[in-house]
Amino acid sequence: MTTTPIQRASLCAAIASINLPHIHFWCEQQNGDPEAYRKLLSKVLSYLRGELKSEANLLRFHEAFSEWRLAQNEEDSLSYRILEASCAALYSATETLFDAECDDLELLRQSLSAIYDEMDELGAETGDLREYWQSLQSEWRDMITDSSRIPLPKAYFAWLKEADVSLFGLAD
Repeated sequence: MTTTPIQRASLCAAIASINLPHIHFWCEQQNGDPEAYRKLLSKVLSYLRGELKSEANLLRFHEAFSEWRLAQNEEDSLSYRILEASCAALYSATETLFDAECDDLELLRQSLSAIYDEMDELGAETGDLREYWQSLQSEWRDMITDSSRIPLPKAYFAWLKEADVSLFGLAD
């Protein structure tokens, strides 16, 4: 499916937003602070609302987030892979707003699928989670079309608030 930069940025931002409980969980486990992630996510959503107009302001928060992301301790764990997929989504949401060629959606979808596969291998039942992800994508496609522009419809932001369970089953 071909998508516009606004569609890609909005879906990446949705992935980053919906998975925020995992960022909080990771930071609790690592005695870290999710502030850089939360601030950039807030700025990206403000930009998509049409409230934030300053590219320089957004990029300043993007830089702080990138430094925070690099400072996270890489480990061979499901929690780290979920963190990294969520960070990749937030990074891509920001990049896509300013680079129309940026298109990481397929890579993100593959990462999410690999995480579901790993969860299956660990004995988790991911059928409902995979269905939830498909349902969210379908709702997003109905809401954010190829003619969508900034500011995005208010329904998009209401939809984000309604998605109170992460793509991997963690509630905030």
